[in-house]
Amino acid sequence: MSRPCAFTTGLGRATGVALLVIGATATAQSRAIRVTTAQPARATIEETEWSVGLIETRTSSQIAAEVAGEVMQVFVDEGQGVAAGAVLAEIDPSAYQLERIREQSEVRRLSALLRKQERELERARKLYEENLIAEDELDGLDAELDALREQLAGARAQVDSTDRRLGKTRLVAPVESEVATRNVDVGDYVQTGTVAFDLIDMRNLRVRLPFPEYRAPQLASGLPVRLTSAAAGDSVVEAVVTDIRPSVNPSSRSLTIIVDFENPGGWRPGASVRADLILAVRENALLVPQVSVVRRPAGDVVYAIRDGIASQRVVQRGDRRDRMVEIVSGLTGDEEIAVDGAGFLSDGAAVDVAEE
Repeated sequence: MSRPCAFTTGLGRATGVALLVIGATATAQSRAIRVTTAQPARATIEETEWSVGLIETRTSSQIAAEVAGEVMQVFVDEGQGVAAGAVLAEIDPSAYQLERIREQSEVRRLSALLRKQERELERARKLYEENLIAEDELDGLDAELDALREQLAGARAQVDSTDRRLGKTRLVAPVESEVATRNVDVGDYVQTGTVAFDLIDMRNLRVRLPFPEYRAPQLASGLPVRLTSAAAGDSVVEAVVTDIRPSVNPSSRSLTIIVDFENPGGWRPGASVRADLILAVRENALLVPQVSVVRRPAGDVVYAIRDGIASQRVVQRGDRRDRMVEIVSGLTGDEEIAVDGAGFLSDGAAVDVAEE
């Protein structure tokens, strides 16, 4: 019966130890978690709250006839834009023109009588100085002159009134606007007060926007607002909060802010509008990818990577922007942090940083 060779047995044991060491190294390498890394970014952060409202016109005018008469001409139609001072329609002015002629004639008559009375009074004063007439007669002439002056002033005022009514035979637009409705046509007889046109001011617009009541401490007049409307394409209007309604809506528990703005062109009353209200602006804020922030028993954490080891940093989140999240505290901004694969890490874990 042969025995095993001592040399052979020793060699086998040495080989087994070598295999054990190699296996341990391979196991340690396989436990390193593969991640990608990035550095936090710096940017300006706007704290915003959005709301949706409807565009209104700031002023809506009803153009009514201020004199009675037959409509002779209509110059505009519904949907047509008009400039401030544009003539919309004209009422027959002939009756007022004739009245003005009569009243001007009365002014000329009274002016002639007044001149005659002034001459008579001047002669009477000379006669009175020569004691040829009594003082009562002189006083009578003076009183008649005052009466004529009052009559002339009244006649001139009547001419001015007729001139005003004659001017009102032309209906004009008070501001740049658009004709919403036209209620008269050529040949219509209108009375004083008849509404002829409804005009919408297209230049000066307004939007009312509801915001949650918990935002009340942050709301103030003058806060910047960005407005966009699907009906206006890609245009953006930069405006500010004009006013805040004092009471909270009891049904929606919201506060209403008012934003007045000038129409840049293409914006129309009645269209919906989205408003992004800028509540605060933070310069040089720290941003990291959202996937780099993970939830752990200690709270929200980010893993800083140094020399192949993950170090857990408890952080406080701020606002989100696209796929980034603001870090209010917990990072200095100089760290290299884990991004993809951060959810598999723990404090002190070995990592294998992959190339981007």
